[in-house]
Amino acid sequence: MCGPPADALESDVPRTTPALRLTNVLLAPGARTRRDPDAVFDRMVARAARGRAPLSPENAADIDHLRLVLRAFAGFPGLSPLGWAAGQALVAGRVRNRVVVGDLLARHPRIADEPVEAPVFVVGMPRTGTTLTYNLLARSPGHRGPRLWEMTYPGLPVDATTQAALVRRTRRRFAMTSVLSDTWDTIHPMYAAAEEEDTFIRAHSELHSSAVPMPEYLALLRDGDLRPDYRFLRDTLRLLSYGRPARRWVLKHPANLFHLSAIADVFPDARFVWTHRDPEVALASLCSLAESAQRIHRVERAVDLHEIGREWLPLMADGVARALAQRADLGPDRVVDLAYDRLTREPGTALPELFDRLGAHWGPADEANLAAERDAPRRRPPHRYSLERYGLDPAEVRAAFGDYPRTVESLRA
Repeated sequence: MCGPPADALESDVPRTTPALRLTNVLLAPGARTRRDPDAVFDRMVARAARGRAPLSPENAADIDHLRLVLRAFAGFPGLSPLGWAAGQALVAGRVRNRVVVGDLLARHPRIADEPVEAPVFVVGMPRTGTTLTYNLLARSPGHRGPRLWEMTYPGLPVDATTQAALVRRTRRRFAMTSVLSDTWDTIHPMYAAAEEEDTFIRAHSELHSSAVPMPEYLALLRDGDLRPDYRFLRDTLRLLSYGRPARRWVLKHPANLFHLSAIADVFPDARFVWTHRDPEVALASLCSLAESAQRIHRVERAVDLHEIGREWLPLMADGVARALAQRADLGPDRVVDLAYDRLTREPGTALPELFDRLGAHWGPADEANLAAERDAPRRRPPHRYSLERYGLDPAEVRAAFGDYPRTVESLRA
């Protein structure tokens, strides 16, 4: 089951907060720049590049694809003033990262010698146990995942005082999301000093389209070459390794599932952990995330719950089908499967086995991390969601995913 029926969830319906309404009033004058998103983009690049080494041709071409994202935000008729400000912030952060990291590599060429050996990518649809798996792997001694603050402000090693200031700055930057949405912290809480998804480093993700439709951009991601973006991820991991203790990198982002081949090409010794759960449960959770994103970025009348279902069902079903096809070309032992049912039913057995298959050691620190992770959900309100709310039914979803539901069932055995 995907949760209680829609009519039982009225108390959990995301609502427009007073802070959101006030913010849109205050930001309304700035929405006039939507008329020329290309000029806005050019100013972003110029501002980020001022005083820094120019972008390499590959990075310049790859980052230019974010024009499509900015155009999609600007062209959506139901976009709110906050939505336009948030769309600009999304793009500007990725542009700045690309310029800052490129500049530091140009000034400190020895960064390029830092090894990124046998990284682990945790992949899977949302709500399939990726976060628990990622947190346990990334926080294990000898491993690390990129933290939100260092993806927001990538740079050379800093002292403890400077790091604390950057953590506070990052916390303030992302805290507004919790104020503007009454559901975001339940769905995806973000902590400045904690590990986060690598989408905060890279430029591109299908999940950018959670806020507004982006058909041209999604077509580019589906049919284009994503290796430049993952090469930039590799460069950033080298930067974040430089002058720090050597540890094995662990990464996570749901949309990485769609690009296994590109990741394997850039990271030839990468390993993948693919978490699995019934797709109707995962899709309902993703639709709930998209609804919360839309309520932040759109005027209220432009939030269409059934449209959310119609958009995300084919996108996720196609992405999983492509992942299965790419997996077949990776060769044996590159992908480790982890069933959500087993992960949640017997984590004390499933996780040590996973560590062993990845060549990692499970020890007392990992036992303590697991205990802390199992306790964390009790301190947050439950995330409730249902397919019916988004105009979908389980049979329709299972049919769209083809043979994949049977794969999930086989992993339960």
